[in-house]
Amino acid sequence: MKREILISGTQRETRVAILEDDRLVELLVDRPDNRRSVGDIYLGRVEAVLPGLQAAFVDIGQEKSAFLHASDLLEPEDDEEPEMSAASDGIEPPEEGEADPADDASAPAAKRRGEGGRREVGGRRSSAVPDIGDLLKKGQTLPVQVTKEPISTKGSRV
Repeated sequence: MKREILISGTQRETRVAILEDDRLVELLVDRPDNRRSVGDIYLGRVEAVLPGLQAAFVDIGQEKSAFLHASDLLEPEDDEEPEMSAASDGIEPPEEGEADPADDASAPAAKRRGEGGRREVGGRRSSAVPDIGDLLKKGQTLPVQVTKEPISTKGSRV
């Protein structure tokens, strides 16, 4: 089997063709202006914090600021999983004075299964996502990783 690699380049793109027995089996086209950035890590600077959206815009050196939602933030204690003993099988006994919800027949089924992690507070639903204003301040620097490419008028998602 005869294999050839043909390379053609211009200022706007580079093309690589792989031929086997004079037949095209693979064609690669690289355009520097269409550089992919998903997975890239940057040291970003917070440009704006938007508490209503639970999000922030972060300058990572691209044309548009990147979007960071509060649910995408990791706190140091989130990285560590609590240690569990083999005897407990991941279920901690209720503290003294607390009733075990699994033993309470009047408890809703979803609560006994550990579902429904939201609760009503003042007529609104709250979640485990901390307030973005407590986590980030304008001008703060933080490392971020691009998870989604910029599209149209929107910047990257980090």
